[in-house]
Amino acid sequence: MELDTTSKPEHVTVPRNLPDSSLPVGSIPLEVRSLSKRYKGGVWANRDINLTGNPGEILGILGPNGAGKTTLVRQITTELLPTSGSIHVLGHDVVREPSKVKASLGVVPQESGLFDYLTVYQHLRIFAKLRGLKPLESGAKAEQLIQDLDLIEHRNVPVANLSGGLRRRLLVGIAALAQPPVMVLDEPTTGLDPQSRRNLWSALRTYREQGAFVLLTTHSMEEAEALCDRVGIIQEGRLLVLDTVEGLRANYGLQFKVTYFPNGSARDGVTLYGADDQELVARVRGMGFQQFFVGRTNLEDVYLAVTGGIDGLDDGEC
Repeated sequence: MELDTTSKPEHVTVPRNLPDSSLPVGSIPLEVRSLSKRYKGGVWANRDINLTGNPGEILGILGPNGAGKTTLVRQITTELLPTSGSIHVLGHDVVREPSKVKASLGVVPQESGLFDYLTVYQHLRIFAKLRGLKPLESGAKAEQLIQDLDLIEHRNVPVANLSGGLRRRLLVGIAALAQPPVMVLDEPTTGLDPQSRRNLWSALRTYREQGAFVLLTTHSMEEAEALCDRVGIIQEGRLLVLDTVEGLRANYGLQFKVTYFPNGSARDGVTLYGADDQELVARVRGMGFQQFFVGRTNLEDVYLAVTGGIDGLDDGEC
């Protein structure tokens, strides 16, 4: 993608003069009320979405391709106007006060908005200055983030020579430079190797511990279950559920699962779900099966129960 190198990338939000992740007293990081977005042609990307974010929380939004995750994010970051409903970031309306909203946000978009000819260090130092840090402070902050995001070996590498995963890490660093009180990340770990993904998880947990609210969309069940305090599942533009993983499992009676094999083949297993493992075992034995596996359910099981399937849940989002 060619970029206009005479100005900063349009997809990178630049919060200024925010010394740390502390939220103003009494402020709610994110409030979404009855939010709907309808595109030309009548397609509803979001329908009547309601959610509230809490200080010191990582909230994950999980869903298949085209579910409306990115549309939701782009409305929160002021890129798209809602058709109806409202969004407030720290009490500021995204439609009426977009500049105040942008000043509170650190944003990692799906698509990179970086300068090919600048190195990792140069990007971080320049954007640190744009956020109001003094020259010495900006250099020190850049070096700190290079270490935090495991970019030491790539410090002086131009962006044009970085892999997609390394660019994602750099975008996260740029978003985190001013320690914004609210961070919005759209598929932040797409393209990252397992170790880099865990390094990024560690950084996000640190931001949470500092009091920041982090909203992220993800296609990864593992990521949502390991990282997020609460998980929302979105499908066809509607937010179907929003709760902790344990809360979702309890509400749907999905604490346990038993898998048995009617035809003796491991490829033809049948799985039963329930709140009581002993009751499930009794049911399977009552059907005459003596070989089965008993286990605790996970987020994938909840997702299957809520959505009726797992098709389309992979990289990318339209």
